[in-house]
Amino acid sequence: MRPKLKLNIIVILVFAVVIFAAGTIMSRDEYMRSLPVYRHYKCLLCHKSSSPVSADLNSFGSDFKKNGYSWNNALAMKDSDADGYPNGDELGDKTGDGVGEVGFEYSNPGDPMNVPNSIDRGTWGILKSLFED
Repeated sequence: MRPKLKLNIIVILVFAVVIFAAGTIMSRDEYMRSLPVYRHYKCLLCHKSSSPVSADLNSFGSDFKKNGYSWNNALAMKDSDADGYPNGDELGDKTGDGVGEVGFEYSNPGDPMNVPNSIDRGTWGILKSLFED
């Protein structure tokens, strides 16, 4: 193979990989921004690992995908991880309007072992201060 042709093929492959990776990263960020909260659990909201690949969706991620990557009342009312708490309760947006409740202790709607805290942040702060030096 001629050196110039080989170089052109390498440049095209690198360019294709960069474009594909940029599109994937951008789409993930857009998906996450459509949820009322995502900063705490980040990728683990929808994926089984913190270094996700598209195939490792958890139960909430699968439901989010089936819902057209859209957060709304239907997805908020659903209990994706079957832990007894609707997704809206776990993300602090019971109505699915995209606005999280202030002072709400969030949990992961894709992890059945992770449930909302029944104590609000104000009460937790008071309890915590009782035990501080």
